[in-house]
Amino acid sequence: MQQDDKHLSDDYPESDVPDMPDTGVEKLAQAADALFYAMRRARAATAGQAAPGLSLAQLALLDPLAEGAELPVGRLAGAADVSVPTATRMLQQLDAKGVVTRRRPPADERQVLVRLTEEGAAQLATVRQRLRERQARSLTRFTPDERTELARQLHRLADIITQPDD
Repeated sequence: MQQDDKHLSDDYPESDVPDMPDTGVEKLAQAADALFYAMRRARAATAGQAAPGLSLAQLALLDPLAEGAELPVGRLAGAADVSVPTATRMLQQLDAKGVVTRRRPPADERQVLVRLTEEGAAQLATVRQRLRERQARSLTRFTPDERTELARQLHRLADIITQPDD
């Protein structure tokens, strides 16, 4: 058994490793998972410092509002990949904290429109800026050519992952 294969079996018991014709596929899947979890931890740490009291899920819900738009709850829920009832509960909490305002338009009182308050917009801008600064510090460890190739491959991976299964 090669050293790399031993490492693979140490991380994942034999019963947990799917049958794959190429161990390179499994290693790539593990690397993608590691990247996902590392980015999630880094985002959570940065968000916690920049906007105490706001969760990553709440930030995902707020992100479409960053340009000053007033959007319906359903659209925010879709962008954050949460259900409308979940988004509604989160937005009620954010409204209570003074991060957003909610209103029903007179033309359609079934709908609820959401907008960031000045405080909410400032918190979101701070989080976004700190995330980009942290990313920039990390990504400068790659050469310009490596960054270009990595960006190309990550976009390709994202496209592949989001394609429906055949």
